[in-house]
Amino acid sequence: MKRWNCRFASTVIVSLLCASVSCAQSGRSAFDVASVKRNMNCGGGGVPGGTSPGRIDVTCATLRGLIRTAYSVFRGGRLNPGRVDDILGGPRWLDTDQYEIAAKAEGNPPRAEMMGPMLQTLLEERFKLKVHTELRDAPVYILTLARNNAKLQPSKEGSCAPMDLANLPGNALKANEPMPKYCGSGENRGSGLNMVSDWHGVTMVEFASRMLSSFVERPVVDKTGLSGRYDVHLEFVRGGGPSGRALQNGAYNPDSVAGTSDSSAAGPSIFTALREQAGLKLVPDKSPLEVIVIDYVERPSVN
Repeated sequence: MKRWNCRFASTVIVSLLCASVSCAQSGRSAFDVASVKRNMNCGGGGVPGGTSPGRIDVTCATLRGLIRTAYSVFRGGRLNPGRVDDILGGPRWLDTDQYEIAAKAEGNPPRAEMMGPMLQTLLEERFKLKVHTELRDAPVYILTLARNNAKLQPSKEGSCAPMDLANLPGNALKANEPMPKYCGSGENRGSGLNMVSDWHGVTMVEFASRMLSSFVERPVVDKTGLSGRYDVHLEFVRGGGPSGRALQNGAYNPDSVAGTSDSSAAGPSIFTALREQAGLKLVPDKSPLEVIVIDYVERPSVN
C-alpha cells in the first residue's frame, strides 16, 4: 500500500517569499529591483524556489497562488492564523500560467511584510492587478465542543517553537535535519486513506482553518470558546480527499461536503474521530465569509 508523509503547508509557504524597500513616490513598500516573466518549463507542478536575505527567487508560481499569499496568507504583513480567503474571478490563465520572479531589496525587511504588502505592490505594478473584498454567504462547519470538557492536551511550555518569520531556518537546514516543530503547525501521515494527524501548540482558530477545512471540504469556523494552545492527535479515515473545495467555478456549492470513505480503509471518519478522540464536533451551518474578487488583471509585459 502506498505510503506518504507531508509536512504542514504553512512551513513551506512561510519560506516562499522575502524582500523589499520603501517606495518613496507612492508611500508603499516595493522591491528595489524585480524581474517577472512566464516560465514555460514548470511541467505539471509548481516549484516555489528559495529565498535569502533581501531576495525573492520564485521558480514556478501561478498568479492566483501569489495573490492568495499576498492578500490573504500574509495580509497586513502578518501570518494570518485564520482561513485563507478564496480568490474569485479572473481569466483562466491565472491558474495555468506559471511565473518566475527574481527580486532584490535594500536591507533585510521582515519576511511577513515582504510576503504581504510588498508582494501586493509588485503584483499591482506588473500585472495591473485590481481586487476588492466582499462577504458572501457560504456553507461552513462550526467547530464546537461535543461535551462539557474537550479531550484536548494543553501544549507544554517549550514543546514547540514560536513561528518567528524573521528567523525561519528555510534553506539553511542541513541535509536530513528535521524542520522544527512550530507552534500552530502540524504533520499529516497516511497509508492509503488511513490518516494520522499531529498538531503542535495549535489554537482552535488555527486548527479549524489550517487542518480541518482541508479534510471536510468546507471552511470551518471556530466557536469552541477555547483560547489556549493544544497538542492535537487524531487518527481517522479521510473521506472525499483533501483536494475538494466548497467553492467551484466561482460559486459556493453547498453539496460539496465530505464524501464516503473507501470500504477497505479501517477507522473512524474525521467527524467521529473529532468527537471520540478530541471531544469536539462539526456542525453544518451557513456563514458570511470574506472573499477576494479580482476586478482587473493582465499578463505582464516582457522584462
